[in-house]
Amino acid sequence: MTTLAAALIALAAPLCAQAVSTAPAALSTAADAGETDVLASAVGLYDAALSDFRAGREDAGRAGLKNAFSALVDGLDDDDIPAALRPDFAAMIDKARNWPDAESQGPAAPDLDVPESALRAAASTATVKMRGVRVDPDNPIAQKFIAIYTRQRPASVEAALARSGRYRDMIAAELKRKGLPPELLYLVMVESEYRPDAVSPSGAAGLWQFMPGTARKYGLEVSYWVDERYDPVKSTRAAARYLSDLYRWFGDWELALAAYNRGEGGIGRDLRYSRSLDFDGLSGKKALPSETDHYVPKFMACVLIGRDPQEYGLHPKYETPEPYDEAILPRDLDLGVAAKCAGTTEASLRRLNPELRAWCTPKDRPGFALRLPAGTKASFEAALAKVTDWNPGPTMVRYKVRRGDSLGKIAKLYHTTVKSILANNKIRSARLIRPGSTLVIKPGRAHSSAKKSKPSRRRRKRRR
Repeated sequence: MTTLAAALIALAAPLCAQAVSTAPAALSTAADAGETDVLASAVGLYDAALSDFRAGREDAGRAGLKNAFSALVDGLDDDDIPAALRPDFAAMIDKARNWPDAESQGPAAPDLDVPESALRAAASTATVKMRGVRVDPDNPIAQKFIAIYTRQRPASVEAALARSGRYRDMIAAELKRKGLPPELLYLVMVESEYRPDAVSPSGAAGLWQFMPGTARKYGLEVSYWVDERYDPVKSTRAAARYLSDLYRWFGDWELALAAYNRGEGGIGRDLRYSRSLDFDGLSGKKALPSETDHYVPKFMACVLIGRDPQEYGLHPKYETPEPYDEAILPRDLDLGVAAKCAGTTEASLRRLNPELRAWCTPKDRPGFALRLPAGTKASFEAALAKVTDWNPGPTMVRYKVRRGDSLGKIAKLYHTTVKSILANNKIRSARLIRPGSTLVIKPGRAHSSAKKSKPSRRRRKRRR
């Protein structure tokens, strides 16, 4: 690792100075076992690239640099580049992409074929000046979406803009804090129409429609107890970090937005295979799936409508953020108990705490901040101090597996999850359950005693 790290810095130095020099001396130092071949390959590719640049063959030189950097990154033992190297690596990518003069190259394409993990590592400390998102009112596809929104769906668009009032100030503040264009506020219109409980058929969820994997990469917890994709504040912070990274990787907001829809890997492949430089090139060559091809114009339409809805005949009545108190809990607390202590309903608590997935706050999580209706914190804490059983919760039940059962059906019957059943029974896979086996299940709070008796009644009816 240390030798390859030195090689990365050595390769970055001449690029950042836009100088063409001899192969870095660091590449000839002794390598750790298994790294010699990687370094030798990188040296050869780097030397060839320098020769191409000296001879004026810039395309060939740039391709050689790409291969040299890829060889080094592929040789790293970890997914991450050390923090000390990230600024150099980011600068190295940028200089190689735009050699020799960024101003004369026009829109730059991310043609360095390096792993996404390396790009993510480089992006985390690099500083890039954020420019505004181009919004073209004359874009023909954007005009079509404006017509759809204002003529075919005016009521739903007005309702969505009204909901945006709950989150506008919070989102705008986070975008400003991260130095992102304010227009990105309207990306939420495209993604979820400002519904924090929105779920797509593919499993994306929340205001910003994160998939579970991407959510976890950006610090959101997605577990049995909580799903922070549904938390407007936390998901907005994660989305701002993700969008910032996408812009650093692609250097172009239209490509960054397309990548938000399609994934950075997908857009990278589209650019490479179509030999395009920007979003217009990808769109013109029909290199994008139709959803992604329409995504950026749809965003433009939402920006134009959102900035001046009256211009398009819309008159939304903006909602206001719901005020709340917060109580820091030393341990898990049943939401039914919490609702009684706060003098409210469990539904109200769930609306204020949309990330909560179970009947109680997370177990083994002291310090959880529970949101309460505004003005109820003092009475809540006074009432809670008198409670002896904070989490009575549902009791465990036993269920005998029958032919035709699946864990999904059983989980639905008891208002719990497949993951919870597997964990409670120490089963690695749902395929391991067999008819006749007995499962220990902790039902969800919505499971009533009447529902618990249904399986046995069904069996008796069949035996008659």
